[in-house]
Amino acid sequence: MSTPDRVIEKVKLLRKIDRQRAELAAGRLEWLEATAKVDRGWVKFIDMRKYLVLGSSVLAVYGIRHPSSIVRWSRRAFGIWGTVQLFRRNFMKL
Repeated sequence: MSTPDRVIEKVKLLRKIDRQRAELAAGRLEWLEATAKVDRGWVKFIDMRKYLVLGSSVLAVYGIRHPSSIVRWSRRAFGIWGTVQLFRRNFMKL
């Protein structure tokens, strides 16, 4: 490949890069709108992180001191969660 061919190829590639950048900039707003809900959820999770760490630490200490109570409450929690899921599957379709 000669030098003028390289220059022409370089110009073509630079134009292609500029076109791709323009397409990405145009799609930016659509992408931000599509991911806004996930972003808000992530921010809430990050904000709650210190409380989750504190709560899990307290639960761990309590679980060490009263293991049967933790088992009993976890079974109840899973039972309630399963019931809620059952209602969602069967009655939310109406």
